[in-house]
Amino acid sequence: MSDFKQYMIETYSHNELADMANHGANTGHHGLIWTTDMVKLYERFKDDLHAIIAEYNDMTGESGFPAFVSQSSDDADQFASAMVYFGAEWIANEVTQGEYIDEVEA
Repeated sequence: MSDFKQYMIETYSHNELADMANHGANTGHHGLIWTTDMVKLYERFKDDLHAIIAEYNDMTGESGFPAFVSQSSDDADQFASAMVYFGAEWIANEVTQGEYIDEVEA
């Protein structure tokens, strides 16, 4: 398991991850709001995040970055944020498949 995936599982509840999978990671989740926090996460997990992009490319047959990440490539902080958002959503979907669980199960 990648360090970034472990971080996501330890930081967010199953249902928070399901929210990210269904509605995006940029919708106000703690730790994923401020650009400074996003840049720190990117620096900490950049190898894992780039591995997620490679996995995305393998699964989709595309090459390079997804469009919304590429559109952010002119600004380093925006690029870092886009990479973290993409990685968070990828992991959230992988872990939850977008399905919520009862709080009792969690």
